[in-house]
Amino acid sequence: MRCSDCGKELAEGFRYCPYCGSILGEADGEHFRRQGHRLRVQGKVKKALEAYKKAAELLPDDTYLFRCLGDLYYLTGEPEEAIQSYGHSLSLEETSSDTWYHLGVAYYRSGYVKQAIEALERCLEIDPDFAMAYYRLGIAFYHRGNLPHAKECYEKLLAIHPESKIAHYHLGIVCNALGDYAMAIENFEVIEKRNPEDAALMYHMGYAYFHLHDVTKAVVKLRRALELNPQHRAAQLLLDSYMDSKLP
Repeated sequence: MRCSDCGKELAEGFRYCPYCGSILGEADGEHFRRQGHRLRVQGKVKKALEAYKKAAELLPDDTYLFRCLGDLYYLTGEPEEAIQSYGHSLSLEETSSDTWYHLGVAYYRSGYVKQAIEALERCLEIDPDFAMAYYRLGIAFYHRGNLPHAKECYEKLLAIHPESKIAHYHLGIVCNALGDYAMAIENFEVIEKRNPEDAALMYHMGYAYFHLHDVTKAVVKLRRALELNPQHRAAQLLLDSYMDSKLP
């Protein structure tokens, strides 16, 4: 007997090819699951997705399998299909905070911001210490224009993980939008210690200093933003507007 995929000669009665892992004979959901896992570990995401899809047809009541299928759909740029898979997984086991989190991310990536917020809030109801859910929820609230709730999410994330630099960054941006420029600077300074070569950060700091009427620091940060990225139009416009306002 010869494997139809790799061509290796095999002994009669083999159920799987020991060389390439291909199934021989009758379909087996568990085999396709293992095959999908192996392919994903190897970085062959599209092939892994195909294996998981075959497994899902044979194991329609496997909660974790559909959660993994959702992950692979998301990784291959198919968030709508990911939403369907995560939803099926949750219909089998509705208390998985991890699946609610990934469903929220998939909703957000598909443009369903309201549904993303609902899914992420459900995740946090189940597990209030799910730090990354606060991060994603903060982004979703920010894009919905709900700045106070976005601020609250980043503050809760920092309460759990004070070392979270990305939370400081986004909290600073939200504080700028809320007009709390002093707090924005406080958060941006945490990031500046880690990454002083960030043009966007320099712009946001310049913006905050500009509204705090700290002329020297505003100009320094905006010029630094333009040194790092000469094409940073927002920084150039803000700097020009300030310089023009000083003309007699």
